[in-house]
Amino acid sequence: MFVLLVTVVTASVVAFHNLSDSTSLQSVDQTRKRAVDLKPEAAYNLIHTILFGVLALSTMRMKYLWTSHMCVFASFGLCSSEIWELLLRLVHLCNPKRIWVLRYSVPVLTLLYLCCKSWPGMMDELSELKEFYDPDTVELMNWINSNTPRKAVFAGSMQLLAGVKLCTGRTLTNHPHYEDKSLRERTQAVYQIYAKRSPEEVHELLRSFGTDFVILEDSICYERRHHRGCRLRDLLDVANGHEMDGPGESDPDLRPADHPRFCEEIKRNLPSYAAHFTRVFQNKTFHVYKLSRNK
Repeated sequence: MFVLLVTVVTASVVAFHNLSDSTSLQSVDQTRKRAVDLKPEAAYNLIHTILFGVLALSTMRMKYLWTSHMCVFASFGLCSSEIWELLLRLVHLCNPKRIWVLRYSVPVLTLLYLCCKSWPGMMDELSELKEFYDPDTVELMNWINSNTPRKAVFAGSMQLLAGVKLCTGRTLTNHPHYEDKSLRERTQAVYQIYAKRSPEEVHELLRSFGTDFVILEDSICYERRHHRGCRLRDLLDVANGHEMDGPGESDPDLRPADHPRFCEEIKRNLPSYAAHFTRVFQNKTFHVYKLSRNK
């Protein structure tokens, strides 16, 4: 604000004299002399800074445009011999030595002040490692890397498969980084693992995509964070025409499902499920099943 105030006043004075009607040689010389106090490039950036400042005040997300100009302008003001010369002229203390001292000492003192002020906060930030801590996911990724073929195909939720792709490089049934109509339909088909479908239906759907392993997440299967009707399993039930779980009335066009929820029932290891799915890994969060190749 200090630099802006000085440069705006200087620009106003220069503009006033440049637009005045005085045509005498003396006035022209004075105008040229004053114009030296604000170079064209400084005036150009001043206009941008003011315009971006107004934009930032009106629209908060546009402040990123103003930030860079504020930094440039602040450094220009503190290190500019023209600015210090102008200020020293106003107090009648102008000489080259004082200009040189202020031009170099003020930026150094400013940096030292900022370092002293920011040092405790910076050290507090560095003391917090903020490392990724999710032992169940780490255990899953290590197991996949160590116990599955490189060409194995995995099915699961989109957010989990993004980690599988990043950490293991395995092939996915529904790639999380791209989207089109076909992929959305494929994702809905894969998500039937959280719907009320028979093991034969789920196995047939997954094998049609070449799936070798399917990963089930308890956080999705038993989700309680969202209200009834907003959970993934509720969306799948409605899409399949099945009544939703939990207290509350369902739409009249929904009917009771013929089969229990797949992600819950498969953990009982009943013969109808064991014939198509073999559990090969589990922890507190994830359950991995290998699909049999028989139809």
